[in-house]
Amino acid sequence: MKKHARIIRSVMACLCAAGLIWFLIPIHWHVANPGNLTGIFVCVLLLICNLLASKIQRICTQSKRLRYFAVAFLALFCAGALWSAAMTVCMMTVTAEPPAGATVVVLGSGVRGTSPNADLWERIHTACAYLKAHPEAKCIACGGQGPGEGASEASVIRSCLIDAGIEPDRIQTEETSRSTQENLANALPIIEKNQLSRSLALVTDDYHEFRACSIARSLGLYPFAVPSKTPWFIFSACWAREILALTKYLLLG
Repeated sequence: MKKHARIIRSVMACLCAAGLIWFLIPIHWHVANPGNLTGIFVCVLLLICNLLASKIQRICTQSKRLRYFAVAFLALFCAGALWSAAMTVCMMTVTAEPPAGATVVVLGSGVRGTSPNADLWERIHTACAYLKAHPEAKCIACGGQGPGEGASEASVIRSCLIDAGIEPDRIQTEETSRSTQENLANALPIIEKNQLSRSLALVTDDYHEFRACSIARSLGLYPFAVPSKTPWFIFSACWAREILALTKYLLLG
């Protein structure tokens, strides 16, 4: 029995260590957000609990109050794991391919100086490929200028698309937003003013499409996913942050 317990603890320690490394990797690429910071905290906490498991078990046998606390902690952890799995399933759900004539909306992401960060580059490449394949489509680039950014995200998206061969008159910008909700809400007046289609070819990271499309539908738009791939080295931070953001969206609206 003790041998089996040691094996289980060793496996758990390896999994926690692997998770810790997975959440630390984005920091090397200057990505530290609530997602990977939460993941780091959870992995460190589980490692500590695993290392002190024998001592914790002895204390719990001596104190009913601590035993109840340990059970509550375990239940909370399991509930969090199940909730994260459910959110991941939602994030993997995307809508059908856009119809002809859909308005291409590229959602903003971080800019370092005047250069797109890794996942914004992927969105730009995806949008460029779609616009070249659909020469009739018009585009709205979204995103304001945040701290440490030398230009608005929308203007950087537009410049990169023009450099890639997309005609400037096909691209309009929304340069005041700071969130997904604002990206889409501020794009709506541009769509109405220019009589563009309310059917959207929504370009964002694959993990982000579910929430972005949900927000677009709440604004009376008809979104369809054009997902870009998230670079592997920042995926853990982006995925975990989106679980938190999706939880907030579903619970608070």
